Amino acid sequence: MNALARDAPSSVSASYSGTTVLRTVRSRQKKGGALFRDGRRRRGSASSSSTLDYMVVLDAQTNPLEREEDGASFEVVRATARTSPTEENDEDDEEEEKVLCICVPGNPGVAEYYSNFVRALSEALVEHRRRDEQNASNKRRGTMRVVVECVGFLGHHAEAKIASRTPRWYTLDEQKAHVLRYVKSRVMEEEKTKTRCFLVGHSIGSHVALHVVNEMRSEEMEKMVGLMPFLHVNEKSKMQKFLAWLVSLRVVVRAVAKLLGFMQRCKALKKAIENRATKGMKSELGISVTKRWAREMSLVNMALMGDTEFKFLRDWKGNVVDAMKAHAKKICFVYAGEDHWGPLHQRDKLMDEIEGLEIVTDESYEHAFVLDDESSNKLALQCARMLLG
Repeated sequence: MNALARDAPSSVSASYSGTTVLRTVRSRQKKGGALFRDGRRRRGSASSSSTLDYMVVLDAQTNPLEREEDGASFEVVRATARTSPTEENDEDDEEEEKVLCICVPGNPGVAEYYSNFVRALSEALVEHRRRDEQNASNKRRGTMRVVVECVGFLGHHAEAKIASRTPRWYTLDEQKAHVLRYVKSRVMEEEKTKTRCFLVGHSIGSHVALHVVNEMRSEEMEKMVGLMPFLHVNEKSKMQKFLAWLVSLRVVVRAVAKLLGFMQRCKALKKAIENRATKGMKSELGISVTKRWAREMSLVNMALMGDTEFKFLRDWKGNVVDAMKAHAKKICFVYAGEDHWGPLHQRDKLMDEIEGLEIVTDESYEHAFVLDDESSNKLALQCARMLLG
């Protein structure tokens, strides 16, 4: 069961976009106000509530959009937040503003890592709208419903039993095609409700999100935010040069992964590996996910997909600049300080070559922000301002 939802109701089965949902669990966030029995919180005259659904989705070979995925599974983490109407407002569905925001993770592509961020972003988007209403002289009426989802990469799971269903590892191009199919299917589902659609990408997920924006019709996607974006190989980074060389040695990658699997058969060695992998993490969620994720196939998935990332992202002009010039007005980026995946010299190059980009730099962030709950909450607020501001 999801580490965030130990007290959640029993798992259920459901149908989702032509695929089979193995389980859905719901967790209620307990800070920020008294909880009602149904999980809602009272916040003054207009309250907001949020729920977190963690879903593992398997291709059931019934949806044409999924047939090319050869039965591979992927995770979806979803949070929903909605303002409750004030006493003078009617609960008219036509008055409800609907927002769908889809997040694309960085490698290792496990959606569960982003559970806290997804929930925080759903609430931040609702709160941003409420503040706008309070500051406006002509206040709008009605409610706002926000759905934020993080779609994981094919085969990238924390749970070993689910990961074992995946037949192989997937390249960057295959993951881009997978995310594009998923986003298109979700946008189509929301098309009749006039839902505003947004994207948030992190690290290599920023590149994937940019690909999605470039492939979809302009009116389908309103805005995109890239967090600490990995858009181009950093030729100045010795670490990236070493990693690029290491993951290119596929025999070595598989040998190391086999060794990891062998070592985990010993409880003492398994404990040592977990302690090493989670050292310095400030998030209980991050620690829990990492302990379950660290295994042989996870290493193979991450490293070999990473090899295709390094090889593809050497073409700065073709893969980044052209797409961003076409959609500059709807693209925003957040850069951190010392981050070799999204270095500041690449930020400066973007600002010089492309007009209209909104770029924020905050040196307090770390690349792996999802491993720190405080950073997740802070970045959620930043994203809400950039998406709706």
